[in-house]
Amino acid sequence: MKMTNFTLVNLVNELEPFGNKRLPQKISYAITRNVMLATKEYQIYEAQLNKIMEEYSDNMLKDKSGNPKVNDVGIPEVEDSVKKEYFEKITDLLNVEIDVNIYSIDEGLFDYEDSDKYDVLSPNEMIKLQSILCLKSEDGE
Repeated sequence: MKMTNFTLVNLVNELEPFGNKRLPQKISYAITRNVMLATKEYQIYEAQLNKIMEEYSDNMLKDKSGNPKVNDVGIPEVEDSVKKEYFEKITDLLNVEIDVNIYSIDEGLFDYEDSDKYDVLSPNEMIKLQSILCLKSEDGE
């Protein structure tokens, strides 16, 4: 499946919290497998992001404690003189298209009721997992 690094980062961040939930084995397997498949690409993305951060380390704004100031999405802020090129490099990195082989499962696997054995998923959690793990056909079925 083709996706951007931005989508990859969101995928990893959305799936990781489900790794600790008690879920039916096929769902748990799909979550773990997809996190592991995405991790390699995520590490490449992270290494490139670290290169950008290192390149601009002398231009990063610091708080009173000497730690880098970060914006609301966690990206360190830099001096105005380099801000445009810095964010262009980060944007370019986030927009790189990669191919990740997402492992998918049948939507019917989410129809389980054994709450003594498994954690109950909220409707939002179920929708999130199904949108990631379950392939839809072209006609939406």
